[in-house]
Amino acid sequence: MKSLEKARITICGCDTIDSQIIATHLIQGICNVRSLHLTINEEIFRTSRLPIFHNLIEFKFLGRGFSGREIWLMEFLHRVAPNLETLTLNFSVVAGTQWKALEVPSCLSFHLKEIEISSFNTHMIEMVSYFLDNAMILEKLIISMDALTVTQEKKTRNQLLQLVKSSKKCLKLVVIL
Repeated sequence: MKSLEKARITICGCDTIDSQIIATHLIQGICNVRSLHLTINEEIFRTSRLPIFHNLIEFKFLGRGFSGREIWLMEFLHRVAPNLETLTLNFSVVAGTQWKALEVPSCLSFHLKEIEISSFNTHMIEMVSYFLDNAMILEKLIISMDALTVTQEKKTRNQLLQLVKSSKKCLKLVVIL
C-alpha cells in the first residue's frame, strides 16, 4: 500500500476493540496517500495513534453520527496532515464547539489553499470564522447551503459575506451556493 496515491475509505460499526484496532491499522497502512476521502460514523480511533501523512494534500471528511467530530477533525489536521492544501467537509456541526479555544493546525496556517463545505448549517458560522482567521494562504472558499431554508439562507449569506469582507485574507474566489 506504500505506492497508493488515493484512498476512499468508509468505516462504520466499530463497536469492538478488535474492529477499532483493524480500522487503525488500515489508516496507518495508507499514510503515503496524497488524497484521502474518509467517511466515519463514529469515533473509531484516536488521532494520537496515527502516523503523520506527509504526502496528504487533499482530504475529504464525512463525519456522521458521533459527537466531537469537530474536535476530532482539528486533532487529525494538527497531528496527521501537516501539508494539507485542500479540505472538503461534509458533516453537521453542532452548536457549542469552542472554535476559538482550539489549537490551530500548522496546515491551516501555512498550506491550506482551498476549503469546501457541503451541507452548511447555521451552526457553522463560527467554524468559517475560525478558518478565515487562521488560514493564512487561503485562496478559495466554497460553501454549499443546500440544507437551509430560503430565510436561513438569506440571513446566513449576509453573515458569511460580512466574515469574508472583514477577513484580511486575499481570497481569489468565494463561492456561496
